[in-house]
Amino acid sequence: MDAVKRQTRLFTAQWVGKLHLFIEQQWRGKLLYLGAQSAVVLAVLLLLVWSLSPASPVATMSAYNQVSCRDIGAAQGRTNATEPLRVFTPVHQLALPILKKLCSQPAIQSAYAGVSVFWQSRSEFVPAQIYSQFYDVMWGRDYVLNGMSPSYLDYYQPVLILPSYDVYWYARSADFRGTKDDFTQMTLGLLDDPFSLSGYQLPMNQLNSLQLAADSVHIAFYPSRQALAEALLAGQVDVVADTSFSTLSQSSAVLSKVMIASQVYSGAWYASSRVSSPQSLIAIKDGLSSLR
Repeated sequence: MDAVKRQTRLFTAQWVGKLHLFIEQQWRGKLLYLGAQSAVVLAVLLLLVWSLSPASPVATMSAYNQVSCRDIGAAQGRTNATEPLRVFTPVHQLALPILKKLCSQPAIQSAYAGVSVFWQSRSEFVPAQIYSQFYDVMWGRDYVLNGMSPSYLDYYQPVLILPSYDVYWYARSADFRGTKDDFTQMTLGLLDDPFSLSGYQLPMNQLNSLQLAADSVHIAFYPSRQALAEALLAGQVDVVADTSFSTLSQSSAVLSKVMIASQVYSGAWYASSRVSSPQSLIAIKDGLSSLR
């Protein structure tokens, strides 16, 4: 190692000497000469420091988007448990409300090392996550879960059945009636999620029932319900599809509301069979049932 260092210093000294001679020959004027000389020396020093410094580790991203009690400054679990309560939602806007409700539950604090809420698109939710019971609590619809795994009830049981809802077209025009002519003359806003029953599937089914092909209608897709509502209020689209829970149902900017479907099944919150404590199950149900 000492020999290597000596050789490195010798090489550096020789290189600097040659550059010094070159600069002295090429540059005339004291200020230019000193400036160029300083720049060369600094560049050599930086090169040496960079070459001898250890490589920085490469940061890796989690396979899931997630937030925890710690992220919102909520209380952590007061227990020796090392694992948090893992909750899955396909709607990222629910992540923080879920945390605020569950992190404060004493029964959860005493049984888990906090709460972690994960969100990912429904297309990325796979049967392996059911079999491994990676999530302690998850939202789902029974027919979807049954299609993924007919034995899903061996792993998860419903703890909270959500209320049904209606689906509407919300329009800025008072003349909108949901007819074929309306849709050919207006720009529609839908969710950019083919797995969404209310924001994509049911509206598309209605267009099909009117014998309107998707490519014959001007449709703009949006990543979230909030973006969908904002697009309608800003006049970027003329009509959007959303549920009866939408903030648009109370907006004065909406002049027409036409039903697409009524009493649509909302799904349920399911708990893993590993969540065996009755106190934890009650706390989970109470926390999730109070979400607004």
